[in-house]
Amino acid sequence: MQTFDGYPGLLKFNDLGYGITQFVTTRRNPYGVGDNFNIGFSGGDISEIIENRKQLAIVLGIDSKCFVFQNQIHKNYCHIVSSLNSDNGFYSKDTAIPDTDILLTNKSGVMLITRSADCVPVLMHDTRTRAIAAVHSGREGTWLGATKTAVEKLVEIYGSNPMDIKVGIGPAICEKCYETDFDCGLKFTKSRFSQKCYNIDNKRGKVYLNLKMMIAEDLMNTGVQQKNIEISNLCTKENPNKFFSARNGDRQRFCAGIMINRK
Repeated sequence: MQTFDGYPGLLKFNDLGYGITQFVTTRRNPYGVGDNFNIGFSGGDISEIIENRKQLAIVLGIDSKCFVFQNQIHKNYCHIVSSLNSDNGFYSKDTAIPDTDILLTNKSGVMLITRSADCVPVLMHDTRTRAIAAVHSGREGTWLGATKTAVEKLVEIYGSNPMDIKVGIGPAICEKCYETDFDCGLKFTKSRFSQKCYNIDNKRGKVYLNLKMMIAEDLMNTGVQQKNIEISNLCTKENPNKFFSARNGDRQRFCAGIMINRK
């Protein structure tokens, strides 16, 4: 990943294709000032959170009406975003897209947002049809194949070819830090995922999960090319000065977003 147009508190993937705007926030203000750039409606004063969102819009040069937020529920439900969804969830949770973790669109000028604090934010761009997706994939969403669902929906709805899709797998908790007990972890070890996706510690009775690798495997099994998958090596738990982390006790959220630019 690299900094977004010189703003030290804002990141972007190295290559998700042309004609789009894509980014990942950190806990720092885009200008690198302060450490509480909270984008979620939790863990802080609502008016301050809205101001953070407004500042993000200004830095990106995008009207607040372009943003579409979702009420994430750790499932693999998706919503097809239209121009009617503009401004959903920007000023209030009540107006966010309900009960979904996957946003898709082929409309320009619509910024799809996924929020995170250890879960994996995933951005997708079909470089041929120009359709995009923003996916929230935590443990349960990864188990349910949220990113796999997103690719399948891009194919079904927009006629995408998985070989044309570029994907950014964002900062999230890493395989060294994502410790679960046996009951939770064993369902992953006995599933579709390869042994590269987990580590079993029999002495401690723990399983360590590599959600990013699980997501990458699901993507490749749908036909997405490995060379088109960028995986951030940033761990949210190991970088408390850079990212909010639920495992570190944070209730705040950073976010990732993607938009098709208007011509």
